[in-house]
Amino acid sequence: RWLGKKKGKEAYVVPVVEGRTVRYEIGHDLASAPTKESDGTVDRNGATCIRCGTAVDLKYVRAEAKAARMGCRLLATVAEGQRQRIYVGPDDQQRQASHVPRPNTAPRGTIPDKAPSFRVQAYGFREYSDLFTARQLTALTTFSDLVGEAREIIARDALAAGLSSDATRLDDGGLGAEAYADAVATYLGITVSKATNLSSSITTWMSDRGAFREVFARQAIPMAWDFAEANLLQPGGGGIPTVLDKVCQALEHAPTGNGVALQSDAAASLSRPALLSTDPPYYDNIGYSDLSDFFYVWLRRSLSAIHPSTLSTMLVPKSEELVANPYRHGGKEGAHQYFEDGFREVFSRARENAYVDMPITVYYAFKQQDAEKSGQASTGWETLLEGMLRSGWRITATWPMRTEGSGRLLARGTNALASSIVLALRPRPETAPRIDRRGFLARLRSELPDKLRELQQGSIAPVDLPQAAIGPGMAIFSEYSAVLEDTGSKMTVRTALERINVILDEVLGELENDFDAPTRFALTWFRQNGFDTGKFGDAETLATARGISLDSLERSGILTKGGGKLALIAPSAMPADYDPATDASISEWEVVMHLVRVMEADGIPGAAQLLARIPESIDADLCRELASLLFKLAEDRKSTALANSFNGLGAAWHDIARQARSVGGEQGTLM
Repeated sequence: RWLGKKKGKEAYVVPVVEGRTVRYEIGHDLASAPTKESDGTVDRNGATCIRCGTAVDLKYVRAEAKAARMGCRLLATVAEGQRQRIYVGPDDQQRQASHVPRPNTAPRGTIPDKAPSFRVQAYGFREYSDLFTARQLTALTTFSDLVGEAREIIARDALAAGLSSDATRLDDGGLGAEAYADAVATYLGITVSKATNLSSSITTWMSDRGAFREVFARQAIPMAWDFAEANLLQPGGGGIPTVLDKVCQALEHAPTGNGVALQSDAAASLSRPALLSTDPPYYDNIGYSDLSDFFYVWLRRSLSAIHPSTLSTMLVPKSEELVANPYRHGGKEGAHQYFEDGFREVFSRARENAYVDMPITVYYAFKQQDAEKSGQASTGWETLLEGMLRSGWRITATWPMRTEGSGRLLARGTNALASSIVLALRPRPETAPRIDRRGFLARLRSELPDKLRELQQGSIAPVDLPQAAIGPGMAIFSEYSAVLEDTGSKMTVRTALERINVILDEVLGELENDFDAPTRFALTWFRQNGFDTGKFGDAETLATARGISLDSLERSGILTKGGGKLALIAPSAMPADYDPATDASISEWEVVMHLVRVMEADGIPGAAQLLARIPESIDADLCRELASLLFKLAEDRKSTALANSFNGLGAAWHDIARQARSVGGEQGTLM
């Protein structure tokens, strides 16, 4: 298991089997380091015994965990060195320090059996307190208890400083010393609750950064097979001093003065027009209220005496939450209907309450994902858009905004969205015209290509492009009171989304005509074979059609051939001493392959150095578009790791280009 991957500071756990026991050492030799296949012993298919190498079925692992026969072992300790982490193997002192009795004052709260976004119930985790080790619970309950003690000291100091002796508490609208103490204690309670995000048995370790990954790196609580335990007394990492400092930073940047912002129930009627902005729930993707209980049980433990009206319930109220939750609404059909009806009501109310001369904004960051309804696929996006359009709204503008952290996405090696899509909505006029299917598709083909290029120039990641394309496409669709099919029926949002995606594919396909001949050959071959070996005869036929020789492609360094076989060279196999400035047969394909290689080895600075040396014959914008296209092709081939590499390059392109310009030299003008 990797501990640190920073160049020159690599470290990993080495299990040493001794009879029926296992001890752990720290390794640094790269020759013996874990490979992608050997990094860890548990995956979604099962586990592997460290001692004998036997495969263990995941059902058996879950059964043992539920029977309370699964525990945890100390693997390593991380210490702070001079500008680096120092990893040491566990010793008896550290092991003994980790064995403390479980406190009997842990917060109470049961995890529902079928709560969405939770993956831990199958392993015997029933209470929210089960998500913490005994040592973590001891530390957290101690700090939680100290919130109340600190409040009493603050109240005395506030009185001594001259604040009013008014005994009215903050929960009742007080403004004196008692209310002041309540306010300060509230932030201390928030600090303890926030610390749980970095101090639980679901908190993992980012070996590439040498840092903690928060529990909520994504909106879920998955099973973690190895976790990192923070020292809450340490002024760094996941310690209380660091968390408290972040709470203070938030306060320092909070608006001051008499301005007021209210978070209103989306279904409420307002007494006067409002400027509306919302980040709506994502169908059944996230169980917001259940996940909130992870923090709520700690807030309630620390602050229930200070905020009795807010923290009166044992867990977060859930009955009115607008998500498609099957276990609360009698199954999938009932959940879908509840969600659909709720969205229509929300956007109908919004039209009644919004300013007529200002748009409302809707943030959305949910990748299109199917949820079956009556045998027909339906998506969270579709339900959202249906709710908007049926309530009389039209989409007037769309922006991608980079809102998702890299620790949440790229460190996990997934192709999750990196951006939120912001939709601006205005009321659709009652006199809005109709249009037939042919006219609608003609407008899509005429207007969508330019809109997509604008999105790409706005530094949107390739993974976000299909999502972002929905905006300008639906802007055309929502301009009309109806789009009529040839049968006279109204086109559905689902059909409109399908047509938008088809035209997106057409636009990306048309880009291929702009690439040089070697790149067009490589794209066609990649679409069929990826980086796997294919038949030489097929390659020769393709090369002839492209008017290019396989020998020249081999000399250019993008493929290998022999023995009747041919294969494109993957980025990881490209030579490390490559210099584009001296390459006489350079192509856009070759540049992108080397950029991916350098990006993964040396990050954005290394990629910028390479990009700065590209000759004028190569169009840097085409290289960026090639990365976007390759992401889609790799994703279509289910090559997740490759897709992530191309997406990472595309997402970082503007940063790479900006740094390349600062490198200087003749090539700066290319970017």
